[in-house]
Amino acid sequence: HTLTHPWSLITSMFMHEGVFHILFNMLFLYWFGKIVGDLIGDEKILPIYLLGGLAGMAAYFLSANIMPFGELGGRYALGASAAVMAIVVASGMIAPNYIMHLLFLGAVKLKYIVTALVFIDMISLANNVNTGGHFAHLGGALFGLFYIVRLREGHDLAVPVNNMIDKIRNFFKGTP
Repeated sequence: HTLTHPWSLITSMFMHEGVFHILFNMLFLYWFGKIVGDLIGDEKILPIYLLGGLAGMAAYFLSANIMPFGELGGRYALGASAAVMAIVVASGMIAPNYIMHLLFLGAVKLKYIVTALVFIDMISLANNVNTGGHFAHLGGALFGLFYIVRLREGHDLAVPVNNMIDKIRNFFKGTP
């Protein structure tokens, strides 16, 4: 399906299976994306989202073809979770001591929130429920880490993505 419909690699990042799936993804995108945008620039959010989603998709496809999970023909990747996990981990890498105030828990450092979210995905691999999704989340998380490491080394992976977005935008505006 991906070979005949390559755009599904992007469009799948914007589709969701239910109200709570999209609700929690959008809340996490807002909360953690605000931190990323405020600290390294709003122009980095969409590239991290897109590249993190593609990294998650790659992790999903690798795991789905190597690991024995899911029904044959019943495997599919859907949702923003991997892309959002890239932003979550990037925020934790940027500002690990940033304080978030969580309902019922109070003030918690971002590094502990991010660690807990990644840990939940890691232990959830063993429960054989949405295993591919958890691999995708971890692929996105790994990309978020990679992105910030490369940014600190002086290589901003957002630049080529933003350049491509500008070219697409200019194409539809009719400007060179």
